[in-house]
Amino acid sequence: MATGEEPAEEAARALGCYLISTVDHGFNPSTFTARVIASTGADLGSCVVGAVGALSGPLHGGAPSRALDLLDEIGDPSRVEAVVGPMLARGERIMGFGHAVYRGEDPRAVMLRELAATMGGELAEQAAACEARIVELLEAHRPGRHLRANVEYWAGVVMATCGLPRTMFTPTFASSRIIGWCAHALEQADDPRIIRPSSRYRGEPAPRPVPAEAP
Repeated sequence: MATGEEPAEEAARALGCYLISTVDHGFNPSTFTARVIASTGADLGSCVVGAVGALSGPLHGGAPSRALDLLDEIGDPSRVEAVVGPMLARGERIMGFGHAVYRGEDPRAVMLRELAATMGGELAEQAAACEARIVELLEAHRPGRHLRANVEYWAGVVMATCGLPRTMFTPTFASSRIIGWCAHALEQADDPRIIRPSSRYRGEPAPRPVPAEAP
């Protein structure tokens, strides 16, 4: 429906595998947002709306398209060092690499890489060649971090190869993750306690000592 044409069987399977892999993934930002909202007693629709807001951020649901933007800028794999090297020198984040949880390969990225290789095409070949060189640069600039391609890097390649436009990447992600959001929100609704973390002030001290007890 998104492309206006009957999809090839391998493309439909690849997209289905991607959607299954993204249904749920622990307390990611959007899921945690949904649970916080659910803990207030809000309705399920509000939980989903809040989660969508969190997913819209470029470091969460918007990452696949930005990873493809990087591949566009690189073009030929021989230009990886010319493009990525200065970014690393400036301390910039390389979209599609590294993960808040995984230290090493993202298992979802491994699966999507295999799917992309099965479908073939210039984009999959370019992504594989660029990935190898980017990992080498990351090891040189950030030794010991073990930064590898994450699910967003290969998700963008798979969705683009399936014919989805980049503007549909995040909505496609959301169509899958909404199942996880709802499951978490319903689970949270069974707990009557509100999620209310504590914080500690670490700014400038008060101009005068604050009395320990009121007079």
